[in-house]
Amino acid sequence: MAEKDVETKSQTKDLTREDWLIAAVAALAEGGVEAVKVERLAKSLGVSKGSFYWHFKDRPQLLAAILDVWDADFTQQLIDNAADLATPKQRLRHLAQDALVKTVYGIDSARAEAAIQSWAATDAHVAERLRGVDGARLAYLEKELAAAGLTAESARARAKMLYLALLGLYAARGYNQHLADDSAYLALVELALE
Repeated sequence: MAEKDVETKSQTKDLTREDWLIAAVAALAEGGVEAVKVERLAKSLGVSKGSFYWHFKDRPQLLAAILDVWDADFTQQLIDNAADLATPKQRLRHLAQDALVKTVYGIDSARAEAAIQSWAATDAHVAERLRGVDGARLAYLEKELAAAGLTAESARARAKMLYLALLGLYAARGYNQHLADDSAYLALVELALE
C-alpha cells in the first residue's frame, strides 16, 4: 500500500498545468462545460484531485485558463504561424490550411470551437470573450484582405464571409462529413483573394 502511495505522489508531481488544461479542453469539446469537473479530469488523467490544486486554485480558474488556451492556441498561434510569409495572400492561404487542421493536442478543433460557442450562449463572461476573439479573428482577416488590395468595404465583407464559412464547416464536421469539405473552403479562400 505504501509503495502505491509513493507512485501516486510521483505521478501527481509530474503532471503539469498544461496536462490539466489539455484534459479540460478535451472534456469541454466532448461534453460541454458541464463535463469539465475536477474529479472527472483527475480520473481521466489517472491521478488524485490533489494534483489539480498544485496548478489551479479552483474550477473557475481552470475555466478561465481554458479560454486563455483557446484564444492563444486556437487563434493567435494560427496568426503567428503565418506571420513570416511574404505576402498577405500567402499568409491567408496558410492560415486557412492551419484552421482546417482537425485536431490540436489530440482534441477535435471543430468540437472545441462548438463547445466554446455553446458555453458562450449560457455565460455572459464567455460570450464577451468569444466576441473579443471573433473580433480579433475578423480584424486579422480584414487587415490581410485589405493588404492584398481589396477596398476596406470588400475586405470587411469577405472577412466575415470566410469566417462564417469556416464556422459552418466546423459545425458540419459534427454531423455531415460530406458537406464539411475542406477543399470547398480553400476554393472560397481563393475566390475571396481575387
